[in-house]
Amino acid sequence: MTDNSSIDISVTNVWLSYIVFRKGKKSSRAIVEFEGKLLENIINLAMSLQAGSYRHDPYSHKIIKDNKRRDIAVASVRDRVIHRMLYDYLVPIWDKTFIYDAWSCRKNKGLHEAIKRAQLFMRRYPDAWVWRTDITKLFDSVDKNKLKLLLRKRTNDPTALLILDEVIDNYCSYENSRGIPIGNLTSQILANIYLNEFDRFMKHKLKPFAYLRYGDDWLCFADSQSKLVEMRKEAKVFLNTELGLSIHPTLDLIKPVRAGVAYLGVDLWSSGRRVDNAAMLKLNANLNVRNGSSYKSLLAHHHSKKHLRRFEWIALEIISK
Repeated sequence: MTDNSSIDISVTNVWLSYIVFRKGKKSSRAIVEFEGKLLENIINLAMSLQAGSYRHDPYSHKIIKDNKRRDIAVASVRDRVIHRMLYDYLVPIWDKTFIYDAWSCRKNKGLHEAIKRAQLFMRRYPDAWVWRTDITKLFDSVDKNKLKLLLRKRTNDPTALLILDEVIDNYCSYENSRGIPIGNLTSQILANIYLNEFDRFMKHKLKPFAYLRYGDDWLCFADSQSKLVEMRKEAKVFLNTELGLSIHPTLDLIKPVRAGVAYLGVDLWSSGRRVDNAAMLKLNANLNVRNGSSYKSLLAHHHSKKHLRRFEWIALEIISK
């Protein structure tokens, strides 16, 4: 069923989108340049939207290396204002269609909440089996044409669709017909829209004890290993035929709930949890004076006394340098 809501492309709404975008951000060179002619830039942006002549600028790129190499696409300030506007337009239309246990990039459904929910399922089904896996290169693999068709299932405003198509088509990954940029605000909601039908397939067609997804990682619970093996076969077929996606070949396992499971950087058991060793290595490599309090909060949140003691020694070494 489509939603008849129209996107607001007035000067006022472009201005409000800029205010929301700007909140909490440092004054980078790009932001300072945009604010040098702020009113003119806001008016010109609104006029280009109203005339149907808006074109997305090329992206700049930066490489982030943590546990793997990531190519982060960085949009211009004017385009990030549009991303904010599109995000605020799409969320009220689409969020109500998502299953409860789609946890990423949604209000009150962040990382910590997803971890708590996973542990709740482990306590609820201690004798069950759990399937933990993720999708190979989700953002690079999104089929643009399929995504645009999915958007049209609930959005029929031609202006909104014109702007969405421009944002989607502008980004080029290794294959022109595929890919949305890691780092875009719009990519967060678009990824959830793209995976919404898979979530519904998992929950309502396969009907496991429980299923939750955070980003491209999910857990699925059933009463036996054989049932999860069969569910995995059907899920792989759906992902491949309907969405052109595939499951990561090495990050794919089925095990008893009682054995615990590593999920979202945390080792989980029904009785407790701790930050896993891989996440600790990443934390140790990235720790500095500015982010120390945030990292300590993360460790304290997941009840890891051993890692907290190690953290305090690492922090002391950094501060004393």
